[in-house]
Amino acid sequence: MSGAAHVSERFRALDGWRGVCALLVAAHHLESYGFLYWQPLIRQAWLFVDFFFVLSGFVIAHSYGARLSTGAGVRDFAWRRFARLWPLHIGCLLALIGLELARLVLLARFPSPGAHAAFTEGRSVWAIVTNLFLVQGMGLHDHLTWNGPSWSISTEFWTYLIFAAVCLSASGQRLRRILSVLLLLGAVAVLAHWSPQGMRETSGFGFFRCLYGFFAGVLTYELWRSRRLAAVSGTWLEAAVILGIVAFLTFAAGKATLEYLATPLFALAVLIFASERGALSALLTTRPFAALGRWSYSIYMVHTVVLATLFSAVHSAEVVFHASWLRHDPDGNANFAFGWGNDVLMFVFPALTVAVAALTWRVIERPGQRLFGPGPRRQAIEPAPQSM
Repeated sequence: MSGAAHVSERFRALDGWRGVCALLVAAHHLESYGFLYWQPLIRQAWLFVDFFFVLSGFVIAHSYGARLSTGAGVRDFAWRRFARLWPLHIGCLLALIGLELARLVLLARFPSPGAHAAFTEGRSVWAIVTNLFLVQGMGLHDHLTWNGPSWSISTEFWTYLIFAAVCLSASGQRLRRILSVLLLLGAVAVLAHWSPQGMRETSGFGFFRCLYGFFAGVLTYELWRSRRLAAVSGTWLEAAVILGIVAFLTFAAGKATLEYLATPLFALAVLIFASERGALSALLTTRPFAALGRWSYSIYMVHTVVLATLFSAVHSAEVVFHASWLRHDPDGNANFAFGWGNDVLMFVFPALTVAVAALTWRVIERPGQRLFGPGPRRQAIEPAPQSM
């Protein structure tokens, strides 16, 4: 599905998009009761996970579609993607296991009536096993486990293999497109008919949510590759798409049926910004946005670790000093009891996350690719995992 003529092209504006969306998803997971959290762009930012699925399908089709016509090509592809995903995923898992061990010690020293036991629920030993094999998002749990956002990394890895199977089994472009359409429609049908959560699915039917977005991205790449829309790309169209996304997030809040439209809307954004013909695309290629794009996978993966560390430290101080600085909602999310603290945290938390992400990109992501990756056979584009 990828033309050889385009294989060396780098989608720099889409890299910028990826970094911005990763930060928005991180801010959403703060789940605070401050003023800023309840703004639609943050409150509904969980939908940007579907943007990552679309973007992943687009970039993977571009980078690998023409390379997956043989068994050897599929094996190389599967290993490359595993090597891209697994090292940082395991690094975050180990960090969270360390926090849970610290919690175990703290509960033994300072018993807290009503607190759930360590290594239970979403942080069970069984969940460690499923995370090790990247199957934690494939319906084996009815809740998120350990590093919650990694459910999408799990589903994306297996979606990669479905994509590789499509490319291997369908020799012609026409058949590949037909199979991609069938997989997209089938995924939507499963979500609409069987999923109790619809587009809000994670660990249950999340695999089908990933299939929907990923193959929408694959088909978007096919349309972009034809260059039919190049003439209508530009600043005004880019601005219209961004305003459309903001309006959609505002209007679609709480409307389950409308949420299915997020995927085609994100596909349109990818299609327009991939051509990089407007001022907003130029902005997204500047150094700050390029850095965010480079660190986006780390931002997505480490933000839960940063958040857990912050609140674990505050909770530990509460226990030791018999203070009460945090409150917990019915879902177990922690917030500062004083509202302004949550708004301050909305700035502090993303900044800390970016700083940690820059470090993990350097000390885990890059060495992990060298350790597990194929080395000298590395191609010009090695896409970052996009399901965040």
